[in-house]
Parts: sequence; structure tokens; C-alpha cells
Amino acid sequence: MFSKTCLFIFLSCLFLWQSPVAAKNKDDLAKIEKKMSVQKKAAAKLEVAAKKHAGALGKLRRKLIKATSSLQEKHEEKDKLADKLKSLEKESRQRADTLEQSRERLTRMTSGLVQLSREPPALFALRESSAVEHVRRSVLLRSLLPRLKKETETLLDEIDYFDDLQRQAAEQKSLMTAASQNLVWQRHNLDQLVKTRQGRLKKTKAERDAIKRQLEALSKEAKDLKQLMERVSSFSWGKTIGKARKTPLPSLKKGLRNPVVGKIIRGFGEKDEFGVSSEGILFAVSASSPVVAPQSGRVVFMGPFQGYGNVVIMQHRGGNHSFLAGLGRIDAELGQTVESGEPLGILPEEGEKKLELYFEWRKNKKPVNPSSKS
Repeated sequence: MFSKTCLFIFLSCLFLWQSPVAAKNKDDLAKIEKKMSVQKKAAAKLEVAAKKHAGALGKLRRKLIKATSSLQEKHEEKDKLADKLKSLEKESRQRADTLEQSRERLTRMTSGLVQLSREPPALFALRESSAVEHVRRSVLLRSLLPRLKKETETLLDEIDYFDDLQRQAAEQKSLMTAASQNLVWQRHNLDQLVKTRQGRLKKTKAERDAIKRQLEALSKEAKDLKQLMERVSSFSWGKTIGKARKTPLPSLKKGLRNPVVGKIIRGFGEKDEFGVSSEGILFAVSASSPVVAPQSGRVVFMGPFQGYGNVVIMQHRGGNHSFLAGLGRIDAELGQTVESGEPLGILPEEGEKKLELYFEWRKNKKPVNPSSKS
């Protein structure tokens, strides 16, 4: 009996001793669960926000690509109009010279005929061989009249054709004016979209200044393009880019696209004025033309580089890099991922610099022909 009582007292004491600890553990557990629940809700909200942001950015990218494509088409249309106007003006100048020559011939012929017709027949009576001269004069007049008629008809046709050229040139100028105004509106629309996109990257001024210093240091350190390409491909530069490197590169789409709308004035392997074979393609382009990503990828360098002007280097899947030089303005951030056809910047304005863009495509740091990859 004593033992049962002792056991009961012992168990009661143990229960009384453990209950505060158990209660404390339950409270802690409840707090932890509550905290976890709050964190889960916050994470869910962040995930929803991230998806919403990604969706908005994706929609914005599609708008950018569409707007840039439309602007490129307008530039191409304006270039064609300009070429046609140039051709019309050149032909007009040539026709004006021909017209002036025809007028001079007709004037000389007419003057000769007038002079012959004004000579009084009575004078022939006072001259020797007057009958022969009279016959000669008659023959000359008869022979000149058909030629005069033909020259007159030719001149009238040339005047009509010249007037038609002038009318076409005037119409072409009107089309050029309308195309230029349309381009201004299209550029403004694209600029606004680019500003919205860059605003979503949310880089502080301090971050931008730090990036600028790093890019300037790299630009000074690299002695040539080969060294620059090696540096931007290195692991250390990847660490400089930071978080952006953790973002996977966009998946490749089939083929490459030209970064600009323009005429190829030097192809891959062709020699320049110094006899050096080109490792890329050189385009002649119109002022303020948009420059787009030739393939989906990440911006790993941007800014001026020795002798190349403003440069953008992109990293793509498969060990590929693209090199674009000659931009007037860069509309991209270091580490930014862009889709194929998304704008990277624009060419210089008219008269500001040489309106040319140089494009290289490199595989495993070696230049290859971009045209063979399209």
C-alpha cells in the first residue's frame, strides 16, 4: 500500500514538474508554426508578384520586339523612298542637261533658217551664179525643215518627260516627309517602351556608377578585341555581373537575325581599305536606326571600346558571343537578358558619326560567318 502511494506521489510530482516545460514547448511550437505560416503566405505573395512581374516583363518584351520590328520596317521603307528619290533627281539632272542641249540645237537651226529666209531674192540678181545659189538655198531649206520638225518633236517629248520626272520627285518628297514624321512617332513610342523596360530592372544610381567604373576599367585593361572577349567570357567577370549570372540564358531560337536593317558594305572575309580580312559584317544604315539582339542572350559588356565606338557584347548558349560596334546610344544594362529582336540601342543621329554598324559572331571565342548561321 505504501509503495502504491509513493508511486502515485512520485508520478504526480513528475507530472507537475513536466507540465510547465510541455506547455512552454507547445507555445514555442505554436509560435514557430504561426511564423512559418506567415512566411509561407509572404513567400506565396512574392511568388505571385514574381510571376506577375515576369508576365508583365514578357508582355513588355513582346511589345518592344513588335515596335522595334515596325520601326525597322519604316526605316527600310524610308531608305527605299530615299533611293528612288535620289535616282529620280539624278535622272532629272541628266534630262535637264539633255533638254538644254536640244534647245541649243533647235535654236541654232531656227536661227539659220530665219537668216536664210530673210535674205531678199533680188540680191541673187546682183550676184554671179545667182541661179545656182538660189537652188542651193532651196535645197538647204528643204533638208533642214524635216530635221527642224524632228528636233522640235524630240524637244517637246523631253519637256513632257522632264515634267513627269519633276512631278514624281515632288510626290516622292511628300512620301519621304510622311515617312520621316511616322519614324519620329515610332521612335518616340519605342523610347517610352525602352524606358519602361529599363525602369523594371530597378538598379540604383550607386549600382549603375559601380558598373560604369568596372566597365571602364575592363575597357582600359583589354588591349584588343580578343582580350576583351576572353575577359567577358571568364568566370571572374561572371562574378562581377553578379546575380544576373545566376539567371539562366534564354533558350536559343533557330538561326540568327541581322541586328540592323541596312546594306552590307563589307562581308565576312572581305578585305577593308587596309587589306585586312573582315571577321564580321559591316552594315551601312540610316540615322537613328534601332539595333536589336541578333539572338536571345545576356549583355556581358556595354560601352566605348578602343576604336570601335559604343559596343555591346552578348553571351548566348552554346559558347556563342555576338559583338556589335558603332551604336550612338545603348539601351541595355550589364547582365540584362534579352530576347532575339529586342532593342539594344540606336545608331547615331544624322551627321553625328559614321552611320555604320559592325557585327561579329563568335563561337568559342573564334569569329565565324554570321550569314552561314542564319
